[in-house]
Amino acid sequence: MKFNDAVIGIFFILFGGLLFYVTRDFPPMPGQAYGPDLFPRLIGATMAFAGVLLTAKGLRDRREGGAWAVPLEWMHNPRAVSNFVLVAVVLVFYILVSERLGFLITGFFCLLVLFVWLRGFQTWASSGVIALASALVIQYFFGQLLRVPLPWGVLQAYAW
Repeated sequence: MKFNDAVIGIFFILFGGLLFYVTRDFPPMPGQAYGPDLFPRLIGATMAFAGVLLTAKGLRDRREGGAWAVPLEWMHNPRAVSNFVLVAVVLVFYILVSERLGFLITGFFCLLVLFVWLRGFQTWASSGVIALASALVIQYFFGQLLRVPLPWGVLQAYAW
């Protein structure tokens, strides 16, 4: 969906205002003219200002006959819409299940489903190999090299 710039602009104004508001209680830095709230507030003010500009442009476009929202071309293709929905469902599934099952099992399953769906069912064997290799590489890369703890879940006894 392509939204009119006014819609995006209003989002930027609200988010910039929220950012400015949330930083109101940041404590001042002793001996300095500015504190930790300076940069977030500058970003919030810049976002709000850009939002005002976008809103003005969007309202001008709207007066010239533009729509508030226009569906994109891919949204008329059922296969493309199902691809989008499947990715969203897989992400929600990962969020809900990964702590209990662990990254390796959940990541493998999510990747396998996506690979089989996107590459075709006839490639299920190679998709399984790619999904397994990918899950193992990601686990090693994040867990060992970057020291980002991915959940082990039911495989906690085999954690490396």
